[in-house]
Amino acid sequence: MDEGIEDGVSRRPTFSAAPPGTPNRRTLGPAMSSASFGTAVASGLPPHNAWSKYLAELVGTYFVVVTVGCNVLSGSIGAAFSIGSMLMAMVYSLGPVSGAHFNPAVTLAVVLSGRGLLPLRHACFYVVAQMLGGILGAATYTLMLGGSFVFEPVGRHEWPAVLAVEALYTAALCYVVLNAATSQKQDGNQYFGLAIGFTVVAATLSSASISGCSLNPTLSLASMLAHSYYTGVSALRYLPLYFFAPFVGSVVAFGAFYIVRKADEYSPNPAWKRAEPYDDLDSLSAPQGSRTQ
Repeated sequence: MDEGIEDGVSRRPTFSAAPPGTPNRRTLGPAMSSASFGTAVASGLPPHNAWSKYLAELVGTYFVVVTVGCNVLSGSIGAAFSIGSMLMAMVYSLGPVSGAHFNPAVTLAVVLSGRGLLPLRHACFYVVAQMLGGILGAATYTLMLGGSFVFEPVGRHEWPAVLAVEALYTAALCYVVLNAATSQKQDGNQYFGLAIGFTVVAATLSSASISGCSLNPTLSLASMLAHSYYTGVSALRYLPLYFFAPFVGSVVAFGAFYIVRKADEYSPNPAWKRAEPYDDLDSLSAPQGSRTQ
C-alpha cells in the first residue's frame, strides 16, 4: 500500500503487512491524525476524498457553533456540559472522516507538529470550511432565537486577562488533541473524544466568567458577525483579541508537545518502541526470589 494518501490529511502509513504472529498496528480512533483514514484503510475500503473532509469540518463546526449560541442565548445552566458533549459527539462521529478539528487553532497546532499529518494546502481548505460552518451556525441560532451575543471581557476583567485565559486554555485543548489524538503511542485508543470534550467542559467552567470562553477563532468571528447585524461594527471591537489569542495557544501547545514527545514522535527509533513490555503474568507465576534485581 502507498506510504501516504495524496488527497488527504495523513502522510503516515495507516496499514501495512506484518510478519506472522505480529499484530498489525492500525490507526483506528485518534481524531486529528493519521486515524482520519484508520477505519477505511484498515478495512480495505477506499479513503474519504478531500471534499468529504472539508464538508465534515463544515458540518462539525456548524453544530458546535449552533450549540454554543443556543446555550448562551437561552441562559442554560448546563452550557459547559452541553457544548463539551456536542464537541465530543462530533469528534467521534467525524473523526474518521476529516480528523474533526472544527477549530483553526487546532488545525494550526496539527500543522506545526509536522510528521506529515496535514499538508498546508489541506489545512487552508480546512480553515475555510470551518469559517463557513461557523457563519452558517451563527446565522442559524440568530434566526431561530431572534438574538445574538458577542464575546467580550466579563465584569471587571480587562483584555490582558482575556488574552491569558484564551491562550492558555486553547493551549490546553490543542495539547490534549496532540497527545491523545495524534501521537503514535496512543494510536487505537477510544478515549480521545472524552479527553477533548472534557477539556472544553473544564475550560468553560473556569474561564467563562472571565472571557466568555471561546477558544476558537471561527466561533469568535461568526458570533461577532451575527451580532454586528444588530449593533453594527461596534460588535467587532474585540475581534482581534478573540481571533488571534487562540493561535498563541496553538504555538504554546506545539512547543510543549515537542518537548514532551520528542523521543516518541520525532525520533527514527521512538522510545515507546524500544521499551520492553512488563509481563505481569510471568512475574506472578515466577518462584519467589527468582527474579533478577
